This record gives sequence, structure tokens and C-alpha cells, in this order.
Amino acid sequence: MAHTMTEWTRTLLSGHRLLASQDADEVRTRVAQLLNDHVLEPRGSTLAARLNGVQADALGLWMLEYGEAVTVEETRPNGEFLLVQLPLTGSVTVECEEGCWTVGAGSGLIMPSQVPHRLEWEAGACQIILKVPLARLRLEFQNLTGRHAGDTLSFHREIALESSDGNQWSALMRYFCEQVAHPRQLGWLKTRLAEEALMRHLLCAQSISLQELYLGDESRQMPRRWQRAYEFIQSNLHQDLTLEEIAQNSHTSVRTLSRMCRLSHGVSPMQLLRDLRLDRIRHDLLHGPIDVSISEVAMRWGWTHLGRLAAAYRQRFGELPHQTLALARLQVQTRRLDA
Repeated sequence: MAHTMTEWTRTLLSGHRLLASQDADEVRTRVAQLLNDHVLEPRGSTLAARLNGVQADALGLWMLEYGEAVTVEETRPNGEFLLVQLPLTGSVTVECEEGCWTVGAGSGLIMPSQVPHRLEWEAGACQIILKVPLARLRLEFQNLTGRHAGDTLSFHREIALESSDGNQWSALMRYFCEQVAHPRQLGWLKTRLAEEALMRHLLCAQSISLQELYLGDESRQMPRRWQRAYEFIQSNLHQDLTLEEIAQNSHTSVRTLSRMCRLSHGVSPMQLLRDLRLDRIRHDLLHGPIDVSISEVAMRWGWTHLGRLAAAYRQRFGELPHQTLALARLQVQTRRLDA
């Protein structure tokens, strides 16, 4: 699904170029006009930023790439909105006071504008960014539930595009992108329908506030119990874990564990375990010693079947492990030549 999204997104947005520049100040200024004000720090000498996108009635949709590795440090919000960040190629690491996430093709992340974030883009990363005004989300929340959303709407941060909800999200994104990129007869009406569907799906699939409303006390207890399970998984990625062991160490049942994981991440606990291991493997291939081996890194994170690793890695990141390692070695050689 991630590979398919890459193809149709590039095709549909290719005629909507907003910026192509190697000047860091120009890039920062233009991106800040659309998103949050920030400090942009290129980590090399080959900045080649490209920004494509369109603005509909409520939602803004952009495709952004910097060419080289960059650090983005947000300084202050530019309004009340959510940013749904969906990498197409490469990965982006996002840090804030709530935690740290590394997202790549096949995954996504919700970023509230009121929370300052620090982002580390790897070289070659490209992502879709969907800007969703909170005022419109509150209105859709009220239309769905008959109740006011209040001052805050809380969301599960991570989006798993390979889950059932994720596949539906991708289909809605494509429909929306087709309407705004190439409007036809009654295109304005189709665009408004697509915007409404995207916002309502975001609320149903990701909103903690909406889930608490319909699930009551049980939903409020889930974040605490799930946090315990998530911390156990992260601390034991190198172990040969079973679903029963995760549930036992989290003081919950297998059924409840699976339900909490799907509510929080859109996937099963074992799928989440696999994805987290793949994220760690990719990080070590990109940032480890230049002579590191794929099998060494895989074994470090509990992955013993290299054939299955290649297939799973390609599905998640759109490339094979040896391609990631070759990119990392090329970047090291380039830095040595520039030094």
C-alpha cells in the first residue's frame, strides 16, 4: 500500500509545484507559511527541496522532500491544527515531550500544532503532510456525536497504513487527492465530501476522545494498561516474545491486549512487535558502524530469519536492507570527501 501511495501521490501532485530550491532560508520561509515556524538545519551540502501541494476548503495537502538529511526544530505554532505526516520514502524521527517516533513508508503520525516537535529527516525522505484545522474537527465531532468536543481533542499518534483502518485511510486520501489535483465537473462538491469523510474517519479511527465517549470507563483505563504493555514490548524487542508473555507481564488478558493494541496502533501486538524491530534495524543500518552487517543487526533485535526480514523490510520501507546499508555507506563517504 505504501509503494502504491508513492506512485499515485507523485503522479497527482506533480503538476502542483510550489517550491524547488537549494536555499535553506527560502525553503524554511515557504514551509513555515504553510505549517509551523521553525529552524531548518541542513546536515550536508546538497539541499534540493521540493514542495508540491494544494489547498482545499478545509484541508491542505502537501508533498515535501529536502533531498538531504535535515533537522527541523519547531519554534512556535501557527494556528490550531493537526498535521498528519505520512512518509512515502525514507524515514523521519519525531521527538516531543510526549515521546519519540520513527515513521517510514507504511506508517504515519499525527502531530498537534500546539506541541513543539523536533524532526530528523533522513536523506531522500519524502512525505505527504495533511493539515487539518482543529475547528473543523470539533465541528465534525459534534456532527457525529451530538456533543461538543471541548477545548481539546486527543488522538492516538501512530497510524498503521497496513491495518484495515489504514487501508481505508489510504483510499480516502487518494479520492481526496484526485479531486483537488484534477478537479472536474462538480469537483468542488466531491472535494467537500472527501474532506468530510477524511475528518470523520480520522476521528473514528484515531480519536481517544471519541473512543472514551462510546467506551466509557473501560477506554479510560486502556491507556494506562496499554502503556505498561508497550513499555514491556519496547524493553524486550531482542527477546523471542509470545503474545501470552506480553499479556502476562502487562497484567491483562490476551484478548484485552489485542484490543488495546488495535485501538492504539491499528495492528495486532505481534505486528507491532515486528514493526518496532524493523524500525530499530533500519536505525542501526543507517547510523551504525560502516562495516556493520545486516545479519548482525537483525540478530541484535531478535530477527533470526533473514529471508523473511528482506520481505518485511521492503514492505515497510520500500527498499531492501542492503539498499539502506549502501545508502548509509555512501553518506559516510560523501561526508569524508566534504570534510
